[in-house]
Amino acid sequence: MANFQSTSTAGSDLVRRPSWVVPARGSWQGIAACAIVLAEDTGRVLVKQCIPADGAGPEWGTWTADVLAGQSPLQVAINTIAERCAYEGDLALSRLTPFSDARFFVQHNYVAVVPQEFEPRLGDGWLGYQWCELDKLPQPLSPALAHLLDRSGSDVRAMADLYKGIHGLAGTFDPQRFED
Repeated sequence: MANFQSTSTAGSDLVRRPSWVVPARGSWQGIAACAIVLAEDTGRVLVKQCIPADGAGPEWGTWTADVLAGQSPLQVAINTIAERCAYEGDLALSRLTPFSDARFFVQHNYVAVVPQEFEPRLGDGWLGYQWCELDKLPQPLSPALAHLLDRSGSDVRAMADLYKGIHGLAGTFDPQRFED
């Protein structure tokens, strides 16, 4: 683990090791990556129904994974969608506002845009999945998805509306009308 070094004696007592800022809990560093999947062709998002770790009733969530020491949150988000959803197609990720609670963890949030809706592979603990409009999400939401939407819901909604608008105009657009 790298130590931060101060170049001056003033303030050197404020220099901290990374483990003081982000608590080390085994190999987990208190960092998670969360991605909501958005279909470009419909503007709908993919959510899964699962049983939370505390065993409470089913909730709707998205794909979240722990970021282990030495891993990139972006790469973890990509790998999580590819592995847990069995998705093998094109994927573009946009970073959203991260959620952080200095006492517990940091959650890096992403929108993963896929060209079209697909059928994900159901994994352990999944009860089902649904493609839905962002303003018609099933309830209750998982804490991770609720945090993502609370902090970045307007960004996700703008992207969904943009894609729906583009695809809604696709049948009316004639590129030849601009040719001489």
